[in-house]
Amino acid sequence: MNSPRKLIVGYDLCDDYSQISCFSYKTFEPIPIGPDEDEDNPLIPTALALNEAGVWVYGNEAISCAQNGSGILVDKLLTKLKNQEELNFHGQSYSAVKLLEKYFRRTLTLLKSYFPTEVITKLVVTISDMDPVIIEGIYEALYMLGIEKDRAAVISHGSSFMYYALSQDKELWLNDVGLFDFNEDGLCFYKIDINRRLNPMVAVLEKRDFSETLNYSILKSKNIDLSYTFETIAKTALYKQIISTLYFTGRGFQGDWPNEVIKSLCPGRRVFMGQNLYTKGACYGAKELSGDKKLDNIILLDNDMITSSIWIRAYLDGNIQELLLTEAALPWYEVNSEIDLIPDETWEIEIIFKNVMTKEIISERIPINLPKRPNRMTRLRINISCIDKSKVKLTITDLGFGDMYPATGNSAEYVIEI
Repeated sequence: MNSPRKLIVGYDLCDDYSQISCFSYKTFEPIPIGPDEDEDNPLIPTALALNEAGVWVYGNEAISCAQNGSGILVDKLLTKLKNQEELNFHGQSYSAVKLLEKYFRRTLTLLKSYFPTEVITKLVVTISDMDPVIIEGIYEALYMLGIEKDRAAVISHGSSFMYYALSQDKELWLNDVGLFDFNEDGLCFYKIDINRRLNPMVAVLEKRDFSETLNYSILKSKNIDLSYTFETIAKTALYKQIISTLYFTGRGFQGDWPNEVIKSLCPGRRVFMGQNLYTKGACYGAKELSGDKKLDNIILLDNDMITSSIWIRAYLDGNIQELLLTEAALPWYEVNSEIDLIPDETWEIEIIFKNVMTKEIISERIPINLPKRPNRMTRLRINISCIDKSKVKLTITDLGFGDMYPATGNSAEYVIEI
């Protein structure tokens, strides 16, 4: 095993199974990490168990421990995190975050078998449900391990797919790229639409949910023609679409039942099937976010990202300038930027939105109600956050001006559609 210049880790965290990969600077692609070094696609059950000796074990060992009655099984860690559950074992209380920290600690120890002297440079965790409670819980669990936000990121499965697909040879994304994902939540279809006319290029992710039509419950039914159902969905999703490459992932595709349909989709397209797309995509994403960029000429926009950069017009260094508050292509729940200003004979601030897809520039003038003080004797804090991907919340707070004019703490909020 080679020693890379950086330890770049992709972690696909799901409620049933998880997968880990590291970027190899020898093969220049992610390699799987698991308890068995000979296994190509190691699926690690997302489970813990407290055994009779009072030791926490994970994965298959945890399941075996629970099955033979020598331990208490804790599974569905993400569901517990979302519901903010708390469990009690032998008189001791464990929060869902603490349980996830234990799972991370034991699974990430696997890295030591491959890279005994390396420290994680960048870790990207990818999940299917981008619930803010889950995201914050993951960051908190990683913080307990000493991995802070400057070394970690949480992204969606859709973003992982984008990183994976666009890190492949360009001939595989000459046109759009599609992915059918059949997991425990049901079947969904992702499409990456690449606008090459823009500079830089913009790749936009679209998602269609077919889980009501095809899911694990239907998979177990003997009264449903699975091949026909899937073929109908595939034809609907691909109708009039120019797609170079199709990917298939998810344990729902296991077995022979989808083979004939997948084969019928091959003419004119490249087709790939595998269970490690998301962990590899997260690994490619970690490589990009670590500064080792290959996709710096492409803006990646998934379903949760804002499409406009946000600026404020202000006087700085002797000139009127547009100061960047937030870049485009950032998940809306991560937008949180602020700047302090001192108004000079003005009763409004100007916020500017620049759409990376349409190139449209929109300016919004926001009135400010200044306290009755002399000119340039008020300091304001401007905070930008988002309510969702299309609504920006602007908060203006009075900070006063030193001891001469104490802060009132008064604030005003404005919601702007973008």
